[in-house]
Amino acid sequence: CKLEKLVEQGTHLVRWGAVVEGQPDISVGCDNVHGGEAMTAHLLGMGRRRIAFLGDISEHCPEFSDRYLGHCRALRAAGLAPDPALQVDAAHSTEQMGHEALRALLARGVDFDAVFGTSDLIALGAMRALAEAGLHVPGQVAVVGFDDIQLSQYVEPPLTTVRVPAHQIGATSAQMLLNIIQSGHRPASVFLETELVIRESCGARLKNDRL
Repeated sequence: CKLEKLVEQGTHLVRWGAVVEGQPDISVGCDNVHGGEAMTAHLLGMGRRRIAFLGDISEHCPEFSDRYLGHCRALRAAGLAPDPALQVDAAHSTEQMGHEALRALLARGVDFDAVFGTSDLIALGAMRALAEAGLHVPGQVAVVGFDDIQLSQYVEPPLTTVRVPAHQIGATSAQMLLNIIQSGHRPASVFLETELVIRESCGARLKNDRL
């Protein structure tokens, strides 16, 4: 691949993205597994039990698949089995893909009381589809995302999300690249911690919460 050729040519590379075993370059990324687990645990703590997950979880999207892994861990920790009918692929991280994925979920006729979008854009598209279907957020369906893009705090209702430390990732990547150039040594890829940002799209704790 192009990255492998660049590394073979002696090009120094540090990228922002998933840390994948055997990759030729060095990555600085966030702990997507923990972020997905923490968000789903929060939804469960709010009394939600049928949590739809929108996003491509194939090997082609390692960051999204890690978020789904964390999501499933939280479900199992609460004694709930992941339901394949509640997972819908969204091939790209766009509002349109989130809108289409939510419409596909509705077409399945399955019950759900929360939607976890693997990105804020996917979650925002899902919110639009829910509004078109006459479903209230968060009264009937809680919606959460991942990334904490600027738009997420200005939509109605403001979106609960997982904050990715973008500034810290940029600063860490630059410092690692300088260290490689100066020392010639290849450091290990690193994970940075994520943070839950709780806003109104989750609503209040449901009275039927059994945890």
